[in-house]
Amino acid sequence: MINIVVPIYNEDESVLSWLQQVVSYLSDGDRLVVVDASNTPVIEGFSTHALFQQDRVFYLKSDKGRALQMNAGAEFLLSYSETNAVTHTVTNAEPSLLWFLHSDSGLSSVHLRYLSRLNPDTKWGRFDVQFTPELDISADTFSLSIIPKLMNLRSRLSQVMTGDQGIFIRSDVFQQLKGYAEIPLMEDIEISKRLRKLGKADCDGPVLKTSARRWQKNGCLRTVLLMWKLRLMYWLGVSPALLVKKYYGE
Repeated sequence: MINIVVPIYNEDESVLSWLQQVVSYLSDGDRLVVVDASNTPVIEGFSTHALFQQDRVFYLKSDKGRALQMNAGAEFLLSYSETNAVTHTVTNAEPSLLWFLHSDSGLSSVHLRYLSRLNPDTKWGRFDVQFTPELDISADTFSLSIIPKLMNLRSRLSQVMTGDQGIFIRSDVFQQLKGYAEIPLMEDIEISKRLRKLGKADCDGPVLKTSARRWQKNGCLRTVLLMWKLRLMYWLGVSPALLVKKYYGE
């Protein structure tokens, strides 16, 4: 069983069509929860949309912060699973999986099929990523091709993942670790450091496409340098509360 958690913040209407596509890939037993931290109703009637009237798709409100949102979504889905547990012995014996997915990811049924067929002993993992350029923004195609390859290689070697790579974690392992550290930035790096102590990540799935908008908007070199700077500061012990201000240029 795959439990998908999608944190969103001030999204436009395009997220609805993306969510409907994700729902179309779900198999029996799979569930999706959208955790919204928007401070204004960007989409009129979003929470009451027909999408969330299905018995396996849920909408939650949360305080802002990906770690807070992902923990809230995971807790909700795991509690829901326990409350509505099927008494069949084999079903209960099968571990469920939590997949934390960004709303600009380009996935297909192949990704869910891969996750559904994982070895039950697999504790966590992520996908290789590939950038998808936005048509309305000029693109440095060479950099947008090379950067994800380097990201994928670095994460394989270091076993430190980013949220863009679609981190998935076996539910019992996630509960054992008590979820993401509720920090405003670097939550993906922090949990990777704890997960890699439990076992090697599965990185052999199909490529997951992700929007290159941020890289195109801010410039590839500038974005890379900012990421390196923030990671170095984090490793040196700088507070994530300060890092998040630098990340958003505050």
